[in-house]
Amino acid sequence: MDTYVVKRLEQAKLLSDPFKLKLLEGFAGKPSTTKQVADRMGEKAPRLYRHVDALVDEGLLTLVEEKPKRGTIERYYTTVAARFEVDPELFSPVTGNDNEMAEMIRALFRDTESDLLRIFAAKGNNEPDPHDLPLVMKVALRGSRAEIEALREKLEAWLAECEILATAEDLSEDSVSYNGLLAFYPADTGK
Repeated sequence: MDTYVVKRLEQAKLLSDPFKLKLLEGFAGKPSTTKQVADRMGEKAPRLYRHVDALVDEGLLTLVEEKPKRGTIERYYTTVAARFEVDPELFSPVTGNDNEMAEMIRALFRDTESDLLRIFAAKGNNEPDPHDLPLVMKVALRGSRAEIEALREKLEAWLAECEILATAEDLSEDSVSYNGLLAFYPADTGK
């Protein structure tokens, strides 16, 4: 699976919805039915159907197989890519989507904030394994354009490794899942 570049605002809105994002995570890797994903999420399948339909309609999920089963048809879906990136042009000043862009960014960070607060609260109840604590940092760096480009290439290579792990089908009992949010952007230096 490759990286899918989101070029429509409707797709970006779906990706900024925390529930739909968790749903996409459920379909990443091995093709699954809505029922299978619902079971893994601890949800009832009927709650997911309209969300799945919206993701399929916008081209973020794809139907890969239909199997007859006891008078019905099981539909297996998967994400169209292991990684989604929003095309920066989608939010250029020319498009006039500033308010919608701001709300989508807030939604992504709210979801991440909620996850981190839950994890830190749970870890406070017992002695945490340092390897299980979230890695949270904000960095500021300077370098030549060539140095920054080299760093970006390293980040891209690391993300490619993450994609391989995200699509692994043969999970062992000691497998764990991680989420992340990466923002790499030029700083406003006031120049």
